[in-house]
Amino acid sequence: MSVQQTENRGDRMGKVIWFMGLSAAGKSTLCRALAEALRERGCRVQILDGDELRNGLCSGLSFTEADRTENVRRVAHVARLLADHGIFVLVAVISPFQQVRDMVRTLVPEMIEVFVDTPLVVCEQRDPKGLYRRARAGMIANFTGIDSPFEPPSAPDIVCRTDQESIEECLSSLLLYLFGESAVAFVEARDRRPTIAVDFDGVIAEYEGWQGEQVLGTPRPDVIAALHQLDAEGWKVVVHTTRGAEDIQDYLVEAGVPFAEINMNSDYLSQGTKPVATVYWDDRAVTYTGNAHRDLAKIRAFRTWNERT
Repeated sequence: MSVQQTENRGDRMGKVIWFMGLSAAGKSTLCRALAEALRERGCRVQILDGDELRNGLCSGLSFTEADRTENVRRVAHVARLLADHGIFVLVAVISPFQQVRDMVRTLVPEMIEVFVDTPLVVCEQRDPKGLYRRARAGMIANFTGIDSPFEPPSAPDIVCRTDQESIEECLSSLLLYLFGESAVAFVEARDRRPTIAVDFDGVIAEYEGWQGEQVLGTPRPDVIAALHQLDAEGWKVVVHTTRGAEDIQDYLVEAGVPFAEINMNSDYLSQGTKPVATVYWDDRAVTYTGNAHRDLAKIRAFRTWNERT
């Protein structure tokens, strides 16, 4: 079948594209990126995110093996119904067991399997919702990768390594599989947004020294106003902090801080914990001038804007 024939068939027929992998592997991020690309091609798209479905369709289910199977069965059933109506259905569910994935294949024979193959150590470093930390502390039982196994798929259609490949590289592989070479040009021409990584303590919030996880300083209106201006100009705002994301997320929302992510920039997935950014806005930063000897004086005499050492 020619590339043009593949494109024509793909544009009018629905598909189920099933993203599987550990929590924080990058499944939802890849779904959103692919959804944007598909919509630009005029396709109808629906994302079925496992975390969101747990709050609605599957809210009564626990994380036992039986309930996980039922969770996946429900998602597969909905995905098939949507695909039958010409919709591209992008599913982001951990799907840890091969037996359950085989069941999905019987329900959705034409499903495209995407294995987001990201090592556990990288997922734990990202941990945007603090789930791994809670699982390690015994607060969450049957957590995949910690006290419940993940069985890698034996023959996935596509493998994405978000610890080694950028979002654009993964997206290129997905579009190439779906539509052929002509679709890859979309990724190559796509511009990333400029990103500002802004520190929480001492920039977004007043900070007089560590007083505990639950003690958060008063929001700074000047900083919030500046971030709104950058957001309006098309900048991506990433908050970086030594605190857990779950400790400050509600604070940021209540204070009206525009932000896309905390402690990560999924436009540039990396192996480390430092979010990639165009600019870092931090109350403890010293900009390297190209002359380390000259910078030493600044480092030794450093004080924050409110004169903290």
